[in-house]
Amino acid sequence: MDDRPRLRPVEVLPVQTDQGMMVVLRDPSGMSDRVVTASVQVVALLGYFDGTHTMRDIQEDIAKVTGEIVPSVAMQRIVDVLDEALMLENPRFEAHRAAIVKEYADSPVRVAASAGHSYPEEPEALRKYLDDVLAEGAAALPSGAKPMRGLIAPHIDYDRGRKSYAPAFASLERAMGDAELFILLGTAHAAVSEKFALTRKDFATPLGRVKTDVAAVDAIAKASPRDLFADEFVHRAEHSIELELVFLQRVMERAKRDFRIVPVLCGGWHEEMEAGSAPDGNEAGQGVVSALRELIAREDGKAFVIAGADLAHVGPRFGTPEKITPGILARVGAADRESLAFVERGDAAGFFGHVALDLNARNICGIGPIWLALKALDPCAAELLGYEQWADDDGSSSVTFASCAIR
Repeated sequence: MDDRPRLRPVEVLPVQTDQGMMVVLRDPSGMSDRVVTASVQVVALLGYFDGTHTMRDIQEDIAKVTGEIVPSVAMQRIVDVLDEALMLENPRFEAHRAAIVKEYADSPVRVAASAGHSYPEEPEALRKYLDDVLAEGAAALPSGAKPMRGLIAPHIDYDRGRKSYAPAFASLERAMGDAELFILLGTAHAAVSEKFALTRKDFATPLGRVKTDVAAVDAIAKASPRDLFADEFVHRAEHSIELELVFLQRVMERAKRDFRIVPVLCGGWHEEMEAGSAPDGNEAGQGVVSALRELIAREDGKAFVIAGADLAHVGPRFGTPEKITPGILARVGAADRESLAFVERGDAAGFFGHVALDLNARNICGIGPIWLALKALDPCAAELLGYEQWADDDGSSSVTFASCAIR
């Protein structure tokens, strides 16, 4: 029994059920794939699960506030459920974590994490799905193909982001030129200690294995004074690069061309926003930008940058109090388009500065990939290919995203 239970960093998401409003707890790091559903009242209890309160402390504090005593059996049941779901910091979780980390470290490839839920797992079904999306995108594109050097696409699951994925990767197929090295920039949704996370591992998906350019990865790592492999493990469960890669694989399959990738995950920039400084004001940002620019120049027209980046995340599920309404969507859309105007001008500093004005109140998760893509390709400009807003029917959340061709 955990007498002083400590809850791990988990997401607490409100959901409407037949029994009324409930909460779902899940692990954003992917260390546990279990999901726990609980009553809203349990959330108040979990606030005490910080490793300093004994079970008796919790019972006494709740009794003082509510006048009711939570039975020890009920308390223990909650602890047992969380323990079984690997959501508590304790020896059981540490043993599990060590085993998972070792398994990932020993593997020569990063295995697909999103197959079967964000996109079809069976290869032929996946190819047909992707071909249908590419056909939709191609049909909507104007004639002619202006050369592209980069792309911004969503990293939301394919069904919800289909209308933005379609023009993005149809444009890539039409205008990627002689590209054979693809720099894939994604968002690290799990907590990281550094601003960027690299990996030397190849990536495996239902469409096969993709080679990571280890020499290019090492050159980026060498350019930074920070350890950019310190957070390598977050690649294991992160979807933001994988969802771009699967589309890219199909495009290159259809073109019958080999290619290599350089996978880079970007962490958060909240400290820089609070301090009013740009991401390239620190050593890590400077080194990575310089290394990417040198790599692109060395490839002499054969390097291409893809940023997997969603935009706003609003609603109670994402920590903003108001339920989603048409008015809120209109305000978010207007702010998104103001931010995207900087992207269209290729203005990385302007984009970051606009998002930082309110310390990223829209919870834009694609700041890092978009900023880094614009810096790596500077001077550049972008063409907005599409913008979408997806919202839950119950008003609990909305995610917005766009696709842009960078030239």
